Amino acid sequence: MDLLALPRTVTASALALGTAVRGARVFHPRGRASAGTVVTDGGGTWGARVLDEAGTYDVVVRVSRGVGLPEPLPDVVGLAVRLPLLGRGGAPLDVLVNTSGGLPGLRHLFLPEPLGRTCSSVLPYRTGSGRLVVLGARDTGAGWDLLAAPLAGGWRRWGRLTLGAALPDAESEALRFRPTLGADDLQPVALFRAVRDLSYRGSQALRP
Repeated sequence: MDLLALPRTVTASALALGTAVRGARVFHPRGRASAGTVVTDGGGTWGARVLDEAGTYDVVVRVSRGVGLPEPLPDVVGLAVRLPLLGRGGAPLDVLVNTSGGLPGLRHLFLPEPLGRTCSSVLPYRTGSGRLVVLGARDTGAGWDLLAAPLAGGWRRWGRLTLGAALPDAESEALRFRPTLGADDLQPVALFRAVRDLSYRGSQALRP
């Protein structure tokens, strides 16, 4: 018996309906996309290539407000980063984080700015060595520090993101991030992966 069948169906249907009514993403409906560069520090021991090995990657970045409320109203801010060729089977690795609490426990909550100053994946990933890790990011004003933390430990930087030129509006709107694909050595925890994947596909399918 598939215990996740009902929540998968309900969640995906609700998001698809919301997308159809709104004519845009239910969450993070408006944002700005740009090119960027990620430079990874290397020397990590997490058990995932992108977190452990030094390298430089040309990436696509999208920064958006969660509900789409106009500034200066508080809203959850999301950061999406697409790293080419690092995902499963040579697909892109899409990492999505949202403003949250910086301390253990609070990392699993969505918090609007200015309450949330550190972005978090909220749900953990499992690396190739079996470790559970939460991914994160922190705006430095000149870019973003890319972070990782064990469930009960402090954040550690594994890379730095620098933003480049903005993408054309049409190219920005056409972006479809798939954070549930992960990489061979960096997978969202299985309990939530199926629900989240179907939700993303349901929401994206009815977007104009």
